[in-house]
Amino acid sequence: MMDKIMYKVLIADDEFWIREKIKNMIEWSNYSLELLEPAKDGEDVLNKIEEYRPDILITDINMPFINGVELVRLIKEKYPDIIIFIISGYSNFSYVKDTLVAGAINYLLKPITKVDLVSTLSKALEILGNRKMQEIKQEEERLSSLKASSLIQDRELSFILEREDNQIGTVMNIDDNTHFAKYSIVVFVIHNLDNLIQYYHYDMNMLSYNVKKKIKDIIGRDDVIIFNYIHYSNQFIVITDVNHKELVGFANKIVAYFKSIIKSPLSLLITEPSYSIDNLNSAYNNIISKLMTRKYNKKSEILMISKEADIKIKVTNHITEEDEKNIKKLLRINNKSLLEKIILEKIGLASCDKNSWTYLEVNQTIKKICDIIMEFISEDLKDKNTEDIQRNIAKLNKSIDYLDEKRLIEILEIILEDIVNLNNVVSADSIVGSVHKAIKYIDDNYSEELSLNTIADKYNVEHSYFSKVFRQETGVNLMSYIAKKRMDKAKEHMKNPNIKLTDIAFMVGYDDYAYFNRVFRKIEGISPRDYRNNPNT
Repeated sequence: MMDKIMYKVLIADDEFWIREKIKNMIEWSNYSLELLEPAKDGEDVLNKIEEYRPDILITDINMPFINGVELVRLIKEKYPDIIIFIISGYSNFSYVKDTLVAGAINYLLKPITKVDLVSTLSKALEILGNRKMQEIKQEEERLSSLKASSLIQDRELSFILEREDNQIGTVMNIDDNTHFAKYSIVVFVIHNLDNLIQYYHYDMNMLSYNVKKKIKDIIGRDDVIIFNYIHYSNQFIVITDVNHKELVGFANKIVAYFKSIIKSPLSLLITEPSYSIDNLNSAYNNIISKLMTRKYNKKSEILMISKEADIKIKVTNHITEEDEKNIKKLLRINNKSLLEKIILEKIGLASCDKNSWTYLEVNQTIKKICDIIMEFISEDLKDKNTEDIQRNIAKLNKSIDYLDEKRLIEILEIILEDIVNLNNVVSADSIVGSVHKAIKYIDDNYSEELSLNTIADKYNVEHSYFSKVFRQETGVNLMSYIAKKRMDKAKEHMKNPNIKLTDIAFMVGYDDYAYFNRVFRKIEGISPRDYRNNPNT
């Protein structure tokens, strides 16, 4: 959020009591104004202007050292944007005209009233506001032009990147004398752009422009080529002949800066200065291969890549044929708990960070699970609305890049829950009927040991789905309904003074009176004892 704009005001008068009167006449901050320490003469005015650069000057026409006309002329020559108002009396009105010609905006007649002061300040604020709007408009036009230029460069260089036979030197009009074999290729990956996207109000062009600008500022070279890969908006590619040792230092600064402003793991990959600038495609592919080998965790990493090094990727297949068969079977029989157990525990997705899975291993495992689920919903749920499930599958695939194990698991659990709810063998009408049966059962058996699991199992309905429908039908969750029913029955028993409160607690299903007391207080707002003594409270 932008800070409120405050404009600075300087008052100048050689009479102390006038300065104090004006100073205390209004609450300056209410008008978005900051009142500077007043000046006592013309020389003091010039010194304070030099130091504080006020936006508004309200000055007496007659002060020691410098006359009013000369003061206004001096200020306007050196500080043309300062808005000047002259304080004067009727006796020197002709003198005032000279100050207006010199550059003052208007004048205030003595004695100054609050109305006069507010009117003057309102005029000044209008002028300043119009200036600010013009500045904003000009800045918007400038940024629009910069963003357009930046986007064109991103598109052209991304196209070149994807060509195996690219000739970047020709396209970029690089001098033929350039030594093409001394370039390092750097790929900077921001694995989670969500915070930055929100910060730039979903303006991806502005985000891209500012990230590239910051990287260039850190490196401090105008001849560095930087572009945002259009197919992977979180990847920023740098081509430079900066000394390799210096480049490593810049890499650390880049990672440190972005770590301080965004909540995201970062990867920065640097090749040795041995690539030809015309061989960008092979360099990029080598870098991405290296990226796939990094550990799947939220730690930021800087990785060095040697051109001669043969990057070998060893991938463990964490999903066996037996696992795949079991997942398909469990999807069909609608067993969410066992699905989670096999995916999260047996396959090991819930401990991929702990067990040092690579980026690629997580990527392949998630995509395989998604393929299995998509095959299931296309065959077994083809007559049902699976839009939410498919939307979450797309979200899951996107989230792989975030390097966040917890996030992946949360989305996967939502997908499995949606499948279970959609694939429930009991029809919606039947479940509603079961809920109403459950309500009657609770009403008749409130003193028994009751829980969501026991009641859902009694009517052969999946627990979470039953809970959802119960809430839809009653407006409260099942355990809240049970507690309220028990408290209502307890209040009925309290009408009989011969029954002890501890016995009443037992009669409505509570072995522990202290727990009964807590539940009663939570629902009724008073203790059981107080309620019995004052049932109408």
